[in-house]
Amino acid sequence: MKKYNLENITFCVFARIDNKERADNLKAMVNFYRLYGENVKFIISEDGLVPKVPSIINLTENDVYTFNYNATEWKKCEGYNKCIKLAKTNTLVFNDVDAIIHPSQLLEAHSKLENEKKYGLIYPYNGLFLCTDKELKDEFIDSNYNYNILSKKVPSSVDTYNGSVTGNHQRTHLAYEINKTYNNVLIGHVNSKGGCVMGRRDNIIKCNGYNPLFKGWGYEDDEFPSRVSGFGFTVGRISGAKKPCWHLHHFDGKGSKKEHQEFYEHNRQICTEVETIIKNNKKELHNYITNWKL
Repeated sequence: MKKYNLENITFCVFARIDNKERADNLKAMVNFYRLYGENVKFIISEDGLVPKVPSIINLTENDVYTFNYNATEWKKCEGYNKCIKLAKTNTLVFNDVDAIIHPSQLLEAHSKLENEKKYGLIYPYNGLFLCTDKELKDEFIDSNYNYNILSKKVPSSVDTYNGSVTGNHQRTHLAYEINKTYNNVLIGHVNSKGGCVMGRRDNIIKCNGYNPLFKGWGYEDDEFPSRVSGFGFTVGRISGAKKPCWHLHHFDGKGSKKEHQEFYEHNRQICTEVETIIKNNKKELHNYITNWKL
C-alpha cells in the first residue's frame, strides 16, 4: 500500500459525539488517514458533557486533544479556532468527522497553498460530495478502510466529472442528479463547500479564523470562504475526475440538513450580514471581525 507523507499538514477536527454512528465515523476517518499517511497529526477539539474521543481512538504523541464542557449547542467554530491556535504547520485541514478525502488530493491542495502565498482556502476535492449509505460505510470499515471500496462506487453519471478550480462551472446535465441515489451512493452536491476545506494558517489568522457567532452548525461553511475572499485571499478548489469528498452515513433521528437545525435562521442572518458587508464596503470586514477573539 502506498503511503503519503503528510508531515506538513495538520488535521483540525471538531468532535461532538452525539450518537454511535458519529463515533464510528470518527474512528474510521482517523484510522483511514493513519493507514494511508505517514507523519499524520491531529488536533481534535471535542465539546460535550463528558470526554468521549479518548475512548474511541488511540491518540498518539503527534496528536493534540482538548475538551470543552458544553451543555448547549455545538460550538464548532470555537473548536476550530482552538485548533488554529495550537497548530504548528501552516497547512491546515478542517476535516469533518464524517468526511474522507484521498491523501493524494490533500497533497495536491497543499502544494497550491504552499506555492501561492495569496491563497486563503482550497477545497481538496472537485466539488462532488458523495454520501454513502450505511451498507457501503460498513463495507468500507470492514475492509480495513480500503479506499477502492468507495472509488468503485462513484456513480457513472459523475465518474468523469472534473469540477473547476474556481468552482464557477456550469452544472448542465448534473443538475438533475443532485439528491439522487445510485448503487449505495447519494450525490449530495457538485460544488460543495462542506466536509473538508484546507487553508494557510497565516492567512486564516489575518481573517480571524472561524466565526464563533454561529450557533450549532449550518452556514459557517458558506460564511468562511466568503469572508476569506473578502479579505483578498484566493479561495479555490482542485479539479479533475475521481476526486470527490466522501461523506460517511450517520443518522441522529432528527435529520442532518441545516434547514432543520434549531438556529438555522440565526445562522443564515449572520452569513447574509457578512455577504452584505463584502458587497457594500469590504473595509468594514476589519471592524466586523473584532466581534470575537481568535
